[in-house]
Amino acid sequence: MHSVTHRALRFLIAACTGCAVMVSGFFGWYLQPLISADIEYERLRAFSKPMDPHAIDNRSDSRESGNDAEDTGVPPRPSAELLENRRHIDWDALSTINKDVIGWIYVPNTPIDYPIVQAPVNDSEKYLRTTFEGSVAYPNNQGTIYLDSDNADDGLSSSAPVIYGHYQLNGSMLSSFSKNDSVDELSRHDQVFLYTPTTMFHVELFAGNIVDASTEKIKTSFTSRQELASWIREKLDESEAVLYRPPSIDQLFTFVTCSYSRWKDQRTLTYGMVIESTSTEAVEYYSADEPASVD
Repeated sequence: MHSVTHRALRFLIAACTGCAVMVSGFFGWYLQPLISADIEYERLRAFSKPMDPHAIDNRSDSRESGNDAEDTGVPPRPSAELLENRRHIDWDALSTINKDVIGWIYVPNTPIDYPIVQAPVNDSEKYLRTTFEGSVAYPNNQGTIYLDSDNADDGLSSSAPVIYGHYQLNGSMLSSFSKNDSVDELSRHDQVFLYTPTTMFHVELFAGNIVDASTEKIKTSFTSRQELASWIREKLDESEAVLYRPPSIDQLFTFVTCSYSRWKDQRTLTYGMVIESTSTEAVEYYSADEPASVD
C-alpha cells in the first residue's frame, strides 16, 4: 500500500514538475515579447524628457505688452498647462531609429508615454506587431502606437486623426483607454498631450464607447465641418460615456484599442478634441533651456 502511495506521489510530483516546466515555458514564451518591448520603450523615453515645470520664463508676450505679434515677432504665450507639460524631444535621434516617427503621446495619470509612428500606406497594419525599433515577435508583441495609414498625407493635422495602440495585460500601450466606456474611468485621464517636431497639441477626451470592430466604421477624414458635426452627434448618441457634448470643432481625434467582454473583435473608441495647440517655437521661447532630470 505504501509503495503504491509512494509511486503515486512520485508520479504526481513528476507530473506537477513537468506541468510547471511547461507552464513556465509557455509564460516565458508569452511574456518575453512584452518584457523586451517594455525595455525598448523605457530606453526610448530618454529621447523625450519633460522640461522642469518650475523653470518657465516670465517674459511677457506681445499681447501683454500691447503690441501685435506681427510687429514684434514674439509668439503668443501658451497656457500654463501646455508649458507645464512641455517636452524636450530629440527628433533627430528618434528618426534615425525609425523614419516613420511623427510624434509623441503623453497622458497624465497613465503609463501612456510613447512615440507615434505613421502607418505606411502600403502596409497599414505593420505596427500592430512591429515595435518602434523594428522588433517583431509573437504572440503578443506590443507593436507601436501608430496613426492610421489613411492619415498619412496630413499626419496629426488631419481633420480626423485615428490613433491605434494595443491593449496589454501589463497595462502598457493604450491599455488605459480600454475601459473608457465608463465616465469615471474616462474622467481620470481625459487630458492628452501630443508632440510633433513643429506643434504641441492639448487634446481633451469627451466620450468613449465599446464597439464591435467587425461592423463599426471609423472615419479618417471629412469633407466639411457639417459632415464632421453630423458624425460627432452620431458618435455621441452611441457612446456609453460622455463627459460633455463639444461645440462645433474642426478636428476629431479617435483613439482605438482592444477590450474584451462582449464581442470577439471588441474595441474601445475614445473621442477627443484639440482645446489648444501651439508651435514648438512658442514653447521653446517661454521655456527653460534645460530639461528636467529623469534619473
